Amino acid sequence: MQNVLALTNGRVLTMEPGTPESDAILIEDGKITAMGGSREIEARCKALGGRVILLGQNVAVPGLHDCHVHMMGTGLNSLGIDMYDCASVADVLDKVAEAAKAYPENRWVFGKRLDESRLKEGRPPTAAELDAVAPGHSVYIVDRGWHYTLVNTRAFEMFGLTPDTQGVRRDAGRKINGRLHDQANAKAKMAFFELQDAEQRAAAFTFTAEEAARKGVTTLHAQEGGALFADSDIPILTELSAKLPVRVVLYWATEDHRKILDAGLRWWGGDILLDGSIGSRTAAFEAPYSDDPSTSGYLHYSDARVREFMVTALENGLQVAFHAIGQLAVRQAMDSLEYALSACPVQDHRTRIEHFGFPDISDVERAARLGAVISTQPSFTYLRGGPGTVYNQRLGDARERAGYPLRRFLDAGLVVGGGSDSDVTPIDPVLGMHAAVNPPYPENGVTPYEALAMFTIEAAKTAFEEDVKGSLRPGKLGDVTVLSRDPLKVPPDKIRDIEVVMTVKGGQVVYQR
Repeated sequence: MQNVLALTNGRVLTMEPGTPESDAILIEDGKITAMGGSREIEARCKALGGRVILLGQNVAVPGLHDCHVHMMGTGLNSLGIDMYDCASVADVLDKVAEAAKAYPENRWVFGKRLDESRLKEGRPPTAAELDAVAPGHSVYIVDRGWHYTLVNTRAFEMFGLTPDTQGVRRDAGRKINGRLHDQANAKAKMAFFELQDAEQRAAAFTFTAEEAARKGVTTLHAQEGGALFADSDIPILTELSAKLPVRVVLYWATEDHRKILDAGLRWWGGDILLDGSIGSRTAAFEAPYSDDPSTSGYLHYSDARVREFMVTALENGLQVAFHAIGQLAVRQAMDSLEYALSACPVQDHRTRIEHFGFPDISDVERAARLGAVISTQPSFTYLRGGPGTVYNQRLGDARERAGYPLRRFLDAGLVVGGGSDSDVTPIDPVLGMHAAVNPPYPENGVTPYEALAMFTIEAAKTAFEEDVKGSLRPGKLGDVTVLSRDPLKVPPDKIRDIEVVMTVKGGQVVYQR
């Protein structure tokens, strides 16, 4: 029997310029076959023995995308102890101590979403403090952005780290303090994730996919493997993908392009980190951080290595993607792309920059001229920016205000897709649209239509998928999100109140409120 679904008697926003709206849509065997009047579509659906759903006051839009999700990290974090609401080091230690009393000694104490900017001491706990409250357990805590981790002495030793491992931080007396950055952070993460068996990993991926479907997402751009997580996750996700309620575009963050080619993938990177984050003061800038003049962040790779990445991608027909938040990381990406295109001209490469947070205006214009595309997270500044916030404290008024200038991106002609970096911020495209329209500084905002495009057609373009996804017309995949209200007609400051009513992947209802 055919899989046939019709959505009728309502408003359908197509994101197709020539036919922006329709009354109804028909999906057969996973693809859109017709759009038009409700009576005609309903009759065709019934003749095929299909299901008719009346939209009523609800509004159908193209299936929403999230262009930057850590599926494994989000899924495993669902099992961790949430540290986000901790207001002091004592609060963190209390949660660790409580878990240590409840857990058997062979179970790790795993904490998530620690945000040191919310702790009154302005620092996380030390290894010695963690040792004192959990002497018989291994303790592993990730910061909110995954850019550093905290471990106690037992975990430090289990991970095979030494005081000389690059990225191991020390106190004034040169004793390790449990804070791990860079290589030490990557090694600890890989070791921790390798502890999870295949069943646990599959459960983590499934959890994230189901959460995404509940939020109206039909396509995730998954940033997996590489230095942030574990390459051994990749075959598990690949095998599982067809069974998930969302489509997955895999951006494998390995440094080895041969793995991408051997896997038959087009997408490479995603979280190949050119720099770090604002919260951990590791995003790279010319000027020092306002609340810590001793550092201005730093770059993770030499210019020569980034140029090599770029040239390799162009030569092999791969789309490569890099994490770049700070001014210097964005500049390095643009310098390297300009060099690579002179060495290996490619017309439509769509080299992708994740975040693109604090670029010089000249680099916004250069990105557009060079054909780069942007995958960014409007919720970053909405949730963490504005006067008195952590971004403001770290960067100062002028520099913080200039961050994530979505209006400038679009005015320059850039393709901009929206995402969450889950679970740095939640998978929630409706929140993302609201954030894009209502940023802390109005000059950085976009229109509701532009915000919807960021999570539909423009998102599809960032992965070369605009011919099959991102808008609604016959021939495209039958991926549809049904919302409780029209994001183009509600008051702009009420977009975040819109609810997801239904998520349809290939004509199958995978979530219904």
